[in-house]
Amino acid sequence: MADVPKTIKQWQMVQPTVFNRETKETTPGKLEKAEIPVPELKAGEVLVEIAGTVIAGEAAWIGKEVIIPAVMPCRQCILCKTGRGNRCLAQKMPGNSIGVYGGFASHIVVPTIDLCLVQDKKGYALEQLAVVADAVTTPYQACKRADLQPGDNVIIIGATGGVGVYMAQTVKALGAKTVIGIARNPDKLKRALDYGCDYVISTLDKTNKDVVGEWRNICKSNGLANTGWKIFEVTGSKAGQELALDLLSFVGKLILVGFGMAKSEYMFSKLMAFDAEVIGTWGCLPEYYPIVLDMVLSKKIQIDPFVEVRPMSTIAATFEEIHKAGSPAKRVVLKPDF
Repeated sequence: MADVPKTIKQWQMVQPTVFNRETKETTPGKLEKAEIPVPELKAGEVLVEIAGTVIAGEAAWIGKEVIIPAVMPCRQCILCKTGRGNRCLAQKMPGNSIGVYGGFASHIVVPTIDLCLVQDKKGYALEQLAVVADAVTTPYQACKRADLQPGDNVIIIGATGGVGVYMAQTVKALGAKTVIGIARNPDKLKRALDYGCDYVISTLDKTNKDVVGEWRNICKSNGLANTGWKIFEVTGSKAGQELALDLLSFVGKLILVGFGMAKSEYMFSKLMAFDAEVIGTWGCLPEYYPIVLDMVLSKKIQIDPFVEVRPMSTIAATFEEIHKAGSPAKRVVLKPDF
């Protein structure tokens, strides 16, 4: 067991990247190393990494390997008591609602009640399993929110992105009959056919009308009904959300998984005419983490092709690279190397 440190070493964003809409100038963000005191551990708390080994706190947990959920509910409020604790208003989020105690650090203090125990890594390094803490569990919660059932037909907008690659695999693992992945990059879409998608549509140089037409042709060519589809919008972009709304049809469901700041216009009377639904989803209940972890360890959900581990000392260069190049081919996990 590791020695209990006196301080937590971490990277702090002391200045975010800022874009000036008027001057079109970008002020780059700034990251700095820092050390903060290890807070006094309260009853029911432990000291651990985001995906790591518990080194202090409740005796029963010391030495255990765990994954920390991205959203930790209070378990006391009406939302928690009615099964909606993933959107608990008093929830704890590393680096957000619990302040400077975030994931770009050597250690973090969290409640034991929310920990996901990793009993057998099945050959994975623990840092690889860190993606379960958000990117892989978010799609599972979205499926629960959508009431996904075996035999459902599904569209995923953003099927090649950091969450989309797991969204496609998750719906397929849960029994979806047909999965259509929609994204821009044709090469990434070809890869998606090996990871959950039965058909793919590229939006590159196409109008929404073109894409809707391709979807209808897939339905017609394969004897699929064009009603009742469940659409998962993962990008959070204005273009993605507007395409999702154009694809929404009779008794369908649109589940908004991605977040963005843009506004869109929509004739809401269509929802009445279609008897359709638009639903939001947030995070994932900690109770679902063991289920998702088992899906990963049993290879029902593949993470190997989509995860890259780098030393945390490369954090500044990694942020700059992603800001310039956009979404990377693999989700980067930063492993502490202080």
